[in-house]
Amino acid sequence: MTDDSALLRLPTVAKNHILYFCDYLEIARLRKVCHSLRNHIDLFKPDSHVKEVRLGARERAEICFDSENSSKIWIGYKEADDGCTVACKTHMGSPPATTIYGLDPMDALMQDFKIYLRHLKTPLTKLKLDEVSCDPLLQMMRSQTFKLKTNKLHLSELSSAQILAILPFFDANCLKNLIVENGEALGVFQELFETEIANVRQISHLKKFIGHISRATATDVEFLKNTFIRSPLFKRCTMEVDVDIDVLSIKEAFGAPSFDTMEGHSNRWHFHIPNDTTSVLLVEVICKQILQINRINRSIVIPGAVIIY
Repeated sequence: MTDDSALLRLPTVAKNHILYFCDYLEIARLRKVCHSLRNHIDLFKPDSHVKEVRLGARERAEICFDSENSSKIWIGYKEADDGCTVACKTHMGSPPATTIYGLDPMDALMQDFKIYLRHLKTPLTKLKLDEVSCDPLLQMMRSQTFKLKTNKLHLSELSSAQILAILPFFDANCLKNLIVENGEALGVFQELFETEIANVRQISHLKKFIGHISRATATDVEFLKNTFIRSPLFKRCTMEVDVDIDVLSIKEAFGAPSFDTMEGHSNRWHFHIPNDTTSVLLVEVICKQILQINRINRSIVIPGAVIIY
């Protein structure tokens, strides 16, 4: 399509009115027509003023956008023959439901959400994620190179495994408030902080963690040290390990321990925390089977212990 085509010569309001009645597949096709039309779609659709998003509701595949001006866009996806139907409700009315062939409801929802993320230039105020949408979102995010940005994250009815799996896909620099809503609220926090993990990177975003892992290598310990030393929110981490921790490899990475206790059964390294004159990061290996990393006050560092800069 050339830049002087009839569609591109339409006023912006008219083009946006046409886009309002297009479904996902139609918009995806229009983006491939030419650069000018793609740039227009990327700029104006969806509404750049959307600040709050809700993915899923109980068993239902649906997405809801809340705008700064209190307007809402609700999109619901239901199973249909050879695909799914998509219904939309807005403050401007409800266009007729359309059918998307070849996609199930949750796949269609994630395709639409992916388009929305392409236009997201500033962090969301709030994202609410229901259990029904968690695994599909995980699958989608594993193929992306960016992290989700939101100031408040509301997780509803997710298992502890899902919580641990989804958290690394959120930008920790943006996330200020985490809400976990569950029928057994206290239980889910207990599971979150006392659970078994397969990889140390699953807990690198957490403020506190108590749990279990089959193996922790010197590389894992160094990764956690480097991650936690940069995190102003981190407090403590305790992991019980099945396979004996290779203390010699850790000594090669960190140098000699700052302090040996219990006749060598406990090895401690104290690390200086940049831009923090009151705290140090303590990395401790106890009996080769317990790894503890804590942010502690400098005043309680044992006299004679070396602080590594």
